[in-house]
Amino acid sequence: MASASPTRRVLVVRGAAVAGMVGPTLFTLLVITLTAVQYSFMIGIGWRPFADPASAWPSGLALGPYGWIQSLNFAVSGLSLILFSLGLQLGINGGSKAGPALLTLSGVGMALLAFETDPIIRTGPRTLHGWVHDLSFVLLIVSLVPSFFFLWRRMERNPMWRGYGRYTLVTGLLAIPLFSLPGPTYYLSLILVLIWFEVLGMRLWAISKQPISPKTDSSRKPTT
Repeated sequence: MASASPTRRVLVVRGAAVAGMVGPTLFTLLVITLTAVQYSFMIGIGWRPFADPASAWPSGLALGPYGWIQSLNFAVSGLSLILFSLGLQLGINGGSKAGPALLTLSGVGMALLAFETDPIIRTGPRTLHGWVHDLSFVLLIVSLVPSFFFLWRRMERNPMWRGYGRYTLVTGLLAIPLFSLPGPTYYLSLILVLIWFEVLGMRLWAISKQPISPKTDSSRKPTT
């Protein structure tokens, strides 16, 4: 397959930068708004915002009166993450493709979270869409966590991204334990990751204003 033209590559990177900057902000605003509007409902289904916030939030928002908004929020955020990962692949020259590929899987997992979760307090058996939701969450986590480290290695090889590589590594090292600990540290881990997307999105936007040379075809032998 022929490589994309420089102009097309710039447009893709610029679109990915917008996804990286707008996606996390939109996701956060919608989650905060839905949490405020459906707070009583969330408490009623077993959410404990300080003791065990991860048990039903933010997935439980999709079960409320305005749940379709959160389902759409998951789907749009997942697609934005996939586009963002493509932008990183094109915007960071050289290095392993594992980081952007893992981030793409994270986007797939995020998008599939649009399948409604099962409530914590229930009388019937688990549903198919509940299983899909839970497995999608596992996919999101197991692909996102190693992506920080692969992207760090890739960025360290590129002078234009080296400082962002160290920032990516620190974000991963902080977010993982904070996510694993019980209590409000769960929120802090999400904030760190969302800010990371914003910062890299802004960097991609700056990169998109610079000429991006097309990839060379390594399979083509030089002529004599």
